[in-house]
Amino acid sequence: MAKRLLSIFLLIRGYAAFAQDTTADSSFTATALHNAVASYHHYIDKQSRLYNGIEYIGYSPKIEGIPYFLENTWQRGSIVYDGIAYDTVKMMYDMVKDRVIILHFNGFYRLALFSEKVTSFSLMNHHFVRFEQDSLGRSPLETGFYDQLYTGPSAVLARRSKFIEETVREQLERKFVEQYHYYIYKDGNYHIIRTKKALFSLLKDRAREVKQYLRNQKLKFRKDKETTILQAATHYDSLKN
Repeated sequence: MAKRLLSIFLLIRGYAAFAQDTTADSSFTATALHNAVASYHHYIDKQSRLYNGIEYIGYSPKIEGIPYFLENTWQRGSIVYDGIAYDTVKMMYDMVKDRVIILHFNGFYRLALFSEKVTSFSLMNHHFVRFEQDSLGRSPLETGFYDQLYTGPSAVLARRSKFIEETVREQLERKFVEQYHYYIYKDGNYHIIRTKKALFSLLKDRAREVKQYLRNQKLKFRKDKETTILQAATHYDSLKN
């Protein structure tokens, strides 16, 4: 068994290296790599390094709303954990604790994965990538997971998080409140976009054209910040090409 696992693992490493060195016959390479990964996961089964985390304790049902990304139920997603890619994993994303939660293979326990071992994950048509805070303070990105909205030259990221808001009326009321922050990549760094002024200041060399495009699309920053920023960045790049 050990020899078989080693052979499969070396096969995966070999295909990955080949894929980086050449684009020839990419369809065949992708299929072979997928089959090798599937074979590897089949043989390690319940010994998988994916089930390496801590037991996850949720929240009181008395708190209004949900702490997770979009849904309060298990969703099938993919993840790169501890250097290995896994598909069709039952998971949720806890936006309060900024942690990926998976269902244990016993179908009962919930595991919180170690965030520092999560390179990226995809969930409900969103792709999240982990960034580490710049030790020199040159980037506004804090350590955590960021939703990649656009991956062109002027890449757009969304930092999605939630917190518990407490209000005292006749009794203590608690609810989950979401907050989003958006970033555009330009001039070698990410820039946080909090206002319409900040957006057009960053894209100042094409601000007039971008403004006209957004007007034609009937997009307003205050009403739909995410779509406005995304469309502004993609149109900006189209003008530069």
